[in-house]
Amino acid sequence: MLKGKELQDQLKEVKLMLEAGCVYRYAGRFREARDIFQGVRALLPTQEVSDLALAGVSMDEGKLDEAEAYCRHALELNRVSAAAYAQLAEIQLLKNNSAGARQSLQKSMEISPNGPTATLSRTLLRLTSMIAPKS
Repeated sequence: MLKGKELQDQLKEVKLMLEAGCVYRYAGRFREARDIFQGVRALLPTQEVSDLALAGVSMDEGKLDEAEAYCRHALELNRVSAAAYAQLAEIQLLKNNSAGARQSLQKSMEISPNGPTATLSRTLLRLTSMIAPKS
């Protein structure tokens, strides 16, 4: 079991790995980003952060089914991840599933009405009401 400084050092390492993965992702170097995020997944197998990062890479590559699978795995790890529901909704919108997106966005806002994903969720929810009638 890691304690004190050892734990903080490992957390810093993981944070740097995530930042590096994001830099590679935004540079369009998806293979490198994926490798880094999979490394984080190996280090933190019970946390959803790496699955959400991998979902983002898959979205950038246009692999929407794969991205959705990563989001759903993230939700298996953490059923109350507002970020996972918001990202899933974004994927569902890209797949023309506005009804599913509305459900995911409502769940995201229910979990965290004022959290970091709330603004995104509200904006995407407004978008879903513009592109399809409510069912």
